[in-house]
Amino acid sequence: MTTASSCEGTRVVLVLIGPKWFSAGQRRRWEDRRDVLRLEIATALHSPRRKVVPVLLGGASLPKSALLPHVLRPLCDWQAVTLRDRQWRPDVERLVERLRELVPQPANNALEQIHDAMQRDQERYFELLDGSPKRALSVALATLRKLNQVCPAYPQDTDLQLVRGYTHKNVAMAQQRLERAGDAQQALAEAWRTFSTAAQGRPNDAGAWNGMGSVALLRGQPKLAPRDIDKALSLVPRYPAALHDRELVLAALKRS
Repeated sequence: MTTASSCEGTRVVLVLIGPKWFSAGQRRRWEDRRDVLRLEIATALHSPRRKVVPVLLGGASLPKSALLPHVLRPLCDWQAVTLRDRQWRPDVERLVERLRELVPQPANNALEQIHDAMQRDQERYFELLDGSPKRALSVALATLRKLNQVCPAYPQDTDLQLVRGYTHKNVAMAQQRLERAGDAQQALAEAWRTFSTAAQGRPNDAGAWNGMGSVALLRGQPKLAPRDIDKALSLVPRYPAALHDRELVLAALKRS
């Protein structure tokens, strides 16, 4: 199992899956929460700016979603590409065509660099969140300061607006880990305002609707979250982040 998600500026991540990827007798790296490869794949799967392509080698197939850890289940929502020894050339051509569909054309090099920097900040945040929420909080707050600097120059960039919402949400998650309930609720309120403003201005933006649903879940309101997450899925039926968040909501509802 291999991924290119650690490469700087990556827009598409290939996850190579061989026939022994899910074998019971093999070391299952994806079961180890500390494994760097699992972390890279999970980061790519939950990134709003990265696309994922599972590449099946040697007759491999994707495992059932329910058998994977929650953080890796969105992998099964992406369209897989098969590479076969006897049909290598046409299969590779199909993979290249898939990459052409997914790789965006750079419109503004400076803006692309800003997006890349924000992506690296998010990756760093999630690397730190479990083991050092205080340091993760510092990363998220630094990202907000960067957004305050660059957003006035790109007022029409919708991605930066969503990054702001998700960064406020990241602040809230770190504050919750630090047991600072009041600060967490304040950050969630900022995230909600950002996502709701985006949804009002762009009612077909699945990222904005899913952001509101994820905020409701973090607020401890799982009964309110499905409305917005389902709205995101009605706009983009196979939206991996929304599918993943919906599973979390269903699990929370079962516990309540």
